[in-house]
Amino acid sequence: MLASLLEVLPHDLQKALPADHTRRFRFRVDGDSGPDVICDTREIATLPPPPRTAPEMHQRAPISVTIAELEGVARELDEEDARDPTRVPRNFFTRLRSEQGQAVFSVLSPQGAGLAPTDRIELDDVSHMIGLPGAGKSTLIFLLVILLARRGRRITLLVPSIEFALALDADLTRYAVPTALLVGQSPDARRRHATRLAERIATLDSAGFGQTAPGAELLGTRCALAGFVSVPPPGFDFPHDRPPCRSLRQAAVNKDGNEGKEGNRLYPLAVACGRQRSSRRLADATALVHIGHVISTEVVASPHFYAERMREFEMLARTSDLVIIDEVDGAQAALDQKGFAELDLFGSSDSYETILLDDVFDPVASGRGFAVSNSIENYTLASNRFMRLNRGLRAHLLERMVEEGGVLSRYKDAFVTGNSILAGMYLDPEVDEEEHGSARFDLIRRLFEQLVRSVLTSGVGGDGEDELLDLDLERVARDLGVEHAALVAAATRFRDALFALLNARLVERFAEHYDRMQEAFFGILPPRSELDPQEARILFRFLVEVTTVVLQFLALVPAQYAMIAEGVHTERVFGQGVSLDMRRHLPESLIGRLSGIRFSYETDERGKRKLALQYLSFAGVPRLLLYHLSKMLTEDGIEGPAVLLASATSYLKPSPSYHVSVRPNYVLRREGEREAWRDSVYAFRPVRDPDRPGEFVKVSGAGTERDRNHALQLLTDQWFGGADPYVRQLREDQFDPGRRTGIVVNSYEQVRLMKAHLKRTSSSAHRVIGVTSDIAKIPLQERAEWVSASQVEMLGTRDDWDAIIFPMKAIGRGVNIVFPDGDRVRDAVLGSVAFFVRPHPTADSLSFTGGLAGQLALQFDQKNIPPGADIPRLAREWRGARDDALESLRRLLRRPQQMSRLGPMIRPFVADGMVDLLQTIGRAMRNGCKARVFFVDASFAMNSTQNRRDSQRSSMIVAMRDVLQELLSSADPVEREIYRLLYEPFLHPLRNCANVIFPEMNPE
Repeated sequence: MLASLLEVLPHDLQKALPADHTRRFRFRVDGDSGPDVICDTREIATLPPPPRTAPEMHQRAPISVTIAELEGVARELDEEDARDPTRVPRNFFTRLRSEQGQAVFSVLSPQGAGLAPTDRIELDDVSHMIGLPGAGKSTLIFLLVILLARRGRRITLLVPSIEFALALDADLTRYAVPTALLVGQSPDARRRHATRLAERIATLDSAGFGQTAPGAELLGTRCALAGFVSVPPPGFDFPHDRPPCRSLRQAAVNKDGNEGKEGNRLYPLAVACGRQRSSRRLADATALVHIGHVISTEVVASPHFYAERMREFEMLARTSDLVIIDEVDGAQAALDQKGFAELDLFGSSDSYETILLDDVFDPVASGRGFAVSNSIENYTLASNRFMRLNRGLRAHLLERMVEEGGVLSRYKDAFVTGNSILAGMYLDPEVDEEEHGSARFDLIRRLFEQLVRSVLTSGVGGDGEDELLDLDLERVARDLGVEHAALVAAATRFRDALFALLNARLVERFAEHYDRMQEAFFGILPPRSELDPQEARILFRFLVEVTTVVLQFLALVPAQYAMIAEGVHTERVFGQGVSLDMRRHLPESLIGRLSGIRFSYETDERGKRKLALQYLSFAGVPRLLLYHLSKMLTEDGIEGPAVLLASATSYLKPSPSYHVSVRPNYVLRREGEREAWRDSVYAFRPVRDPDRPGEFVKVSGAGTERDRNHALQLLTDQWFGGADPYVRQLREDQFDPGRRTGIVVNSYEQVRLMKAHLKRTSSSAHRVIGVTSDIAKIPLQERAEWVSASQVEMLGTRDDWDAIIFPMKAIGRGVNIVFPDGDRVRDAVLGSVAFFVRPHPTADSLSFTGGLAGQLALQFDQKNIPPGADIPRLAREWRGARDDALESLRRLLRRPQQMSRLGPMIRPFVADGMVDLLQTIGRAMRNGCKARVFFVDASFAMNSTQNRRDSQRSSMIVAMRDVLQELLSSADPVEREIYRLLYEPFLHPLRNCANVIFPEMNPE
C-alpha cells in the first residue's frame, strides 16, 4: 500500500476522441436546447497526422554559454542578413562590439566583495539578470535563444505583451528558428489579441488595406467547420467565437459495423484548421521556442493533441530546457492579481445566486439531474441562509445608492472587510496607525468576529457547534478592561439579537434586531466619541451584513468542493483567480482565504444607476510559480527547466509587488560611452492655480472627480496654450533638440478629457497624440491624433507630433518609441516626461494588497528549514508567520491607501509606485540618453509649494529619494554595487530635483 501511495500519480486522460471525419456528426448551437446542426466532412480523403509532442525531461544537460559564442551567433545572423538583399540589416554584432572592437556592454557577476566581468553565462535552477533599459538585455536574450535553439534545446520565453510576443516570433522565424505562440484561447482573449494585431496592421501603408503582419496566421478567429455544415437550421449563424470543437456528437461503430451509443467527440479537423494553428504548433515537438505571456501558462493544453489533461505551465515544466521570464517584475505583479478570486454576488448573469439557482435549487425542485443526498440537502440549507444574508446586504447598498457622498461611499470600489468597517468606528482617521496601539482594536475585532461566527455555526445550516465555548470571555474581559459579567451579558444579548435576525420573517423587523446588536456591543465597547450616532448606526448594520456574508460563504467553501466532486457545481463557482491545478502545485497562501466584498455603482447606457456586488478572496500565491518551476515536478522524476528572470527594475527590496528575491547572478553594464544620465534634469514644476491665489494646481487628492478634471484642464492650458506652446519649446530648446514630450496621467479617461479640452482651446491640438484603449471609438477624421497601445512604437517613424498623452502603464514594458534610422538610430524619441498626476492605485486596485500578500508568502517559502526541526517547531514557525502576515494585511486594509495614513507601510507603498514611475522615465533613457522629468502635480511636494520642508510623508519625491539613497548605502558591498548600477541614473537627478525643499534644506 505504501508503495502505491509513493508512486507517481497518472494524469487524467482526455475522455473524448476525435470524431470520425468519414462519417457525419452533429452539434447543437445552444447546448442541449438548440437545434441539431449536421456536419459532413466525408469529401476530405485524408487528414494530416497530429503533431508529435515533445518528450518529458527526465534529465537535463546544464546550460553554459560564453560571450564569445554569443558573438559568433551575432556574426552568423549578420551574414544571413547580408545574403538576403530584401532584409534590413539588424547589425547584431555592432550591438555587442563597437567598430573599434570594444565591448558595448559587459556582463558582470558577483565575485567576492563586488561585481566583476564574466565571459560565461551558466543557467541552472533560478537565475536573475538585470540591466538598465538599453544596456543590452534584449539583445543578449535574443542571441541566447537562437544559440540554444540551434543546439536543439527547448526554450519558453515569457514576455510582457502579445505585441512583443508576435514581434519576437517574427524575428526568430526570420532566422529559421521554429516557434510556437502561447496565448489565451478564450473567446475574449482571441478577440482582444486579434483586435490589437489589426490595430498594428492599420498603421501600415494604405491604412492597412490589403496588408498583413507577422503572426496574423496564429490568431485566426474563423473555424473551418463552418464550411462543412451540410443542412443549416433556419436562421443559423455559425458560432465562430465559441465553436463546438469539444462538444461534437457522433455514435460509435460497433463490432458488427452498426452504429452504437452516441457520445461526445472532438473536432476532427483540428489537425488542419487555421483556428487551431497556434495550439497545433504548441504541441509540435519541432517548435523549439514557445513565446507567450506568463498568465497564458494557465491555459489548458489542447485535448486535440494531448492524451493527458494538464495545463501549459506543467507542460513547459516537463519539456523545456530553459524558461526565460522577461520583465519579470511585471510578470510577478500580474501573477499576484491572479491570486484574488472574484465572484459576482449581484449585478450580473454569472452571480453566485444564479449559479445556485441553476445548479442546485432548480434541479432539486424539478427532481432532475441528481438524487437528493444528505450532503446536497445540507448544502441547500446553508445556501438558503447565504442567499438571505446576501439579499440583506444588497438591499442596504441599494438603499444607500441614492446618496452621493454618503456614509458608505468611502468603501465604494474598495476591498471591504469587517476589519476595515470596525476601523472606521473605533480608530481615529486623523491619527496614524502606530499611534493607536492597535492591540485593543485587534481584541475588539476578534471578539466581534467570534460572536458572529458562534451564531452562524450553531444555527440552521451550520455544523451544530457553538464556537463561543472556545472563546475565553474572562480573559477577553481582562484584556479589554471591562467587567466579565457585563461582557457575558452583552455577548448573550448580541447573540440573541443575531439569532432573531437570521430567523426573522418580516423585513420590517430587521432594523430592530440590528439596533439590539448595536446596543449590546457598543454598550460594553463604545466607539470613538466623535462618531456621529446616525453614521454609527449605518456602519454597524453594514458591519454585521459584511461579516455574516463573508463568514457564511467561507462556511460554504468545503461543501462547494463536495458539490464539485458530486457533479453539482463546476470550478466556476469560485470565480476568477488561480486555477485549482496551479494551487495543487504551489504552497498555500499564508493568509488563507482572507475575504471581503467589493461594491460599485455603475451607470448603464440609459443613465440608470445599478449596483455591482462581488465577493473577494485570496485564493493562492501564483507568484511562487516563478520560483518553484525548476523543481516543481522533482517528485515525479522530472528534472525541470533552468529559469532565467530578467528585468531592469526587478531588484528593489522595499517593493512588495516588483522585487524578485533572488540576488542577481548577472548584471549588464553599458560600456564605452559617457554617462549621459548625469546630464538628466528633474524638476518639481507645479502650476499656480488661477482660481485660488497663493495655491498650486493639485490633481491627486483634489477631492471630487470634477475637481480633478478641472485641475487637469488648468495644467493643459499651461503646457499647450498660447501661440508658442511650452511643449513645442521643449522640443526645440537646447536640452536635446528634436526629442518629444510624454505627458503621463492615470487613466484613458483623463487622456480623453485632455484631448477634448485641447480640441476646444488649442490651435496645436493636432500635434498632440492621445493613447486610447479602443481606437475603434475614435472618429475616423481624428484617428491621426490617436494611437492604441499596440501602435505606440510606430510613432518613432512620424515627425508630425510634439507630445503624447498616455496613462502610466499604457506604454507597456518592452515598448519603446525610438528613432528608426539616422544619426540617432535606436535613441529614445521621448526626451521629456511630465507627470501631470502623481502615481496612485485606483480605488478598486488590489495591486499593492496582492503584492504584499505575495511577498509575505514568498518570504516564508524561502526560509531555510533547520535539519533538526521537528513538526511542533515547524507548526509554530508557520503559525507565527501566518499571524504576522494577517496582521500586516489587516493593518493595510483598515485605511485608505494614502501616503499620509500608511504609517510603516509608506516605504513599500512608495517603492511599488516608484517602479512604474522609473519604468516610464526609462522610456526616455533608451540607448543611454539623458532625460528631463517634470513633476507637475502639486501633490508631489505640497509643503514645498508653501515654502516649507517636505518629508517622505508629504512628498513622493522625497520618499523616492530616501528609498534609493538607503539602498545605495547598503552595508553589503555586492548589493550596494548592484543598486548603484541600477538606480544611480535615477537617484542622481532626483537628489538635485529643482524646487523641492528636502528635509535637510533651509526653506529660506
